[in-house]
Amino acid sequence: MNLENFEGRDQALTLLSPAKVNLFFRIHHRRQDQYHQISSLYQAINLSDTISISLTDKDHFHCNLDHLCNLQENFIWQAVSLFRQKTGWNQRLSICLQKNIPLQAGLGGGSSNAATTLWALNQLSHYQFKENQLALWATELGSDMAFFFSEGTAYCQGKGEIIQNITHLPTTHFWLAVPQFGLSTPLVYQKCDVNKLTYWDSAQVLSDTLQGELILKNDLEQAAFYLKPELQRIKHRLLEMFRQVSMTGSGTTFICFGSLEEPKLPGIIFYPVHFLQRKLGYWYQ
Repeated sequence: MNLENFEGRDQALTLLSPAKVNLFFRIHHRRQDQYHQISSLYQAINLSDTISISLTDKDHFHCNLDHLCNLQENFIWQAVSLFRQKTGWNQRLSICLQKNIPLQAGLGGGSSNAATTLWALNQLSHYQFKENQLALWATELGSDMAFFFSEGTAYCQGKGEIIQNITHLPTTHFWLAVPQFGLSTPLVYQKCDVNKLTYWDSAQVLSDTLQGELILKNDLEQAAFYLKPELQRIKHRLLEMFRQVSMTGSGTTFICFGSLEEPKLPGIIFYPVHFLQRKLGYWYQ
């Protein structure tokens, strides 16, 4: 479909770009395509970036973090390039990113930015494509980007691109504990030895969670702790403060349940957060 001459009714949009957490994360095996086969319960949360996009006569990008302005490495502009490639819609854009989600923390900020951009461009070009089509395109940029086109809670399998919407979990407030250092996602996966992982049934854990028994697990913890032994010490400290603690994604953030008091720990930034949902046809609010 060629949208080259299409003029959208909307001239500008400002959208939330939410973080996500992995309530559990199971790695089954390394695939022939070198990705890992996973099962994970993803959940969008209210910690978010903000993306503003307007139609202009020249491409322009601004971010509050200067080192994210490299267009070749920026997921937002990769999403713009992908949308233009798929549609032929070449309207020039001015994009402003207010970055609040910690980087290299396992919170999916870059993936969320790309998904949010695809949704925004689709709206600015007058809703030409269904959300499942956008989700399919998003998998070309990253395996977890399709999640953000779910309803906010999803059981994800395959590389992370096979999405099953889950009935909303009870509204839950909890804490993120974010160390002041990050980890490379590819490096964590590289160090993950699937032969040393303890087996557990992710389908059973999902069933238990839906029945109200929240179980936090993450097979990437072992690799992350190997790369950053300090993370294991941090987890031990957090378990003295919270009932349940687990790393999310490839780290370094921990999700912490069981305490409503404001926690304090040297070298750790704590964020109070809650689950976030999305209605089909609307973006996260």
